[in-house]
Amino acid sequence: MAKPKSNILFRILSLGNQDNTPFRVAYKNYMFNLFLLMATPFAFLVMCINFYLGEYTLVGFNFLHVCLFIFGYYISYTQKFLNYRPLLLFIGAAIGSYTAYVFKNGNEYRFLIMIVAAVVLCEKNWQYILFVLFVSLSFVAIRLDELPLKEMLDIQIVEKTVKFLFPLAFFSICLFYFKEIYFKNQYKLETAYIELSKNKEERDRILNVVAHDLRSPLSGIAGISKMMRTDETVSDNSKEMFSLIEQNAESTLRLINDLMQTNTSSIDQYQFEEVDLNKLVQHTLQMLVFTAKEKQIIIEADITKHPIVVRVDKDKIDRVISNLVTNAVKFSNSGSFIHVSLTKSDSYAEITVRDNGIGIPEYLQEKIFDLFTTAKRKGTAGEKSFGLGLAICKKIIEVHSGQIKLESIDGQGSSFIVQLPLNT
Repeated sequence: MAKPKSNILFRILSLGNQDNTPFRVAYKNYMFNLFLLMATPFAFLVMCINFYLGEYTLVGFNFLHVCLFIFGYYISYTQKFLNYRPLLLFIGAAIGSYTAYVFKNGNEYRFLIMIVAAVVLCEKNWQYILFVLFVSLSFVAIRLDELPLKEMLDIQIVEKTVKFLFPLAFFSICLFYFKEIYFKNQYKLETAYIELSKNKEERDRILNVVAHDLRSPLSGIAGISKMMRTDETVSDNSKEMFSLIEQNAESTLRLINDLMQTNTSSIDQYQFEEVDLNKLVQHTLQMLVFTAKEKQIIIEADITKHPIVVRVDKDKIDRVISNLVTNAVKFSNSGSFIHVSLTKSDSYAEITVRDNGIGIPEYLQEKIFDLFTTAKRKGTAGEKSFGLGLAICKKIIEVHSGQIKLESIDGQGSSFIVQLPLNT
């Protein structure tokens, strides 16, 4: 549904539906609630008119209809007695048939709405067939009763019967066929969704186990390689080999960290707290200065002195800043500058990471935020790109109700702008 949840009509239509309600159950609730929403005001209005006209017997039948609808709302709200919904339709149709036959008040035309509701609510085929037979025969009997049958020939009566019955029967058969296709497709869709959810949970579980088991040995390899590079007894050739080992181990660790972050769209994974962005950005940049120095790149920071307090997940935002600056280092040439700024407007805080590197071609700019994107390029020093970092950044910022934008010219550098809403 595209309607906002604050809309009273949407709330009535959604009675009984939760985020985890199965598709078929949800659509049954929608159809039943739609029927109630259409029928209740009409029944109440007719009851008032009949009361004004002094038709108190009809008022009693109208009151029965209103009571049925109120009980229907109770069923939708509590999700109890759901199996009684077809029975409510049947009772409503019986009351409508009786009053239409006796009082000639036109209630038989409500059968069309009831048949549409029944096609979804009557999951058992025999329920729907029985309901359609009842309302169809009732409709024909009511319409024939208005004709001077004694003055008509038998063939004329048969003609009128077919004339009344055929459109209604054809309409009901079409709906029955739709019902069969509808429920089969809904069942397939629901089954596929359940299997997809199970596969996703299993994938995340395996990924977590593998990542956890790989982190420790890779961290050990990187640490030992770094230590050996500083050992004066090691030859220069060996130091170069240890440097390659360290770089590949750290590259693999970054890939594992990225993979661990691919499910950052679930808000349950976030721990929001009041954070001063000034301190967070400064702390993150201090940790990245050494990475930049390896390529002789200087990080310039332009950060406002006034505290900028936002409610965020500190680790996740640190991850975003780290990814953007690391990318800037990766795609910048040795001896260049990276400019990081933090500013504040009336409604949001803005973090900008700008480099003068290789830039991003226009045809790739729409793809770089896609998870496992094919828009991957090597860094200026041959660094690998896994195509995960920017997609992760976008997910994190969206959960924070912010946005991330790109400004880039191929060959002239890139600017990534992150906007986070301020606390109110």
